[in-house]
Amino acid sequence: MSRKSSKPSLKNYLSTGKVIIEKDASKADVNEENADDKVINAEMLLELFSPEDSNTWEPVFKSGAEIKREQVDLAKLRDFFRTMDRARFTLYMLQDEKTTMRIIRTGVQIREPFLLLLLWDDTGVASIYIPDSNSIL
Repeated sequence: MSRKSSKPSLKNYLSTGKVIIEKDASKADVNEENADDKVINAEMLLELFSPEDSNTWEPVFKSGAEIKREQVDLAKLRDFFRTMDRARFTLYMLQDEKTTMRIIRTGVQIREPFLLLLLWDDTGVASIYIPDSNSIL
């Protein structure tokens, strides 16, 4: 995997709509085997979203946001949610395919059933949590 000398920064993208190009100061080593296990196809993901959510997330994903799959551990996710930096992270829940995602405001909302959870990190990382019972991606 080759990296460019600059990469887009999606910090504050959802609030400003601006993508900032930054110089890549570090060339992180990527373990290809582990990376392949966590890869999510952005196009397939967007097909699950409502038209409104697709309009919001498509430019984000196409601007270079990292999309990674995470293991669903609701207890750990609730603990993280209680202490996370609310200015940096936002957690969304997609209840069913083609429905509008909703923002999670309290830890008790983090419960099944759901199609997927999307944890947006303002540094440009979307962590996707899909229950094992759903083989959607």
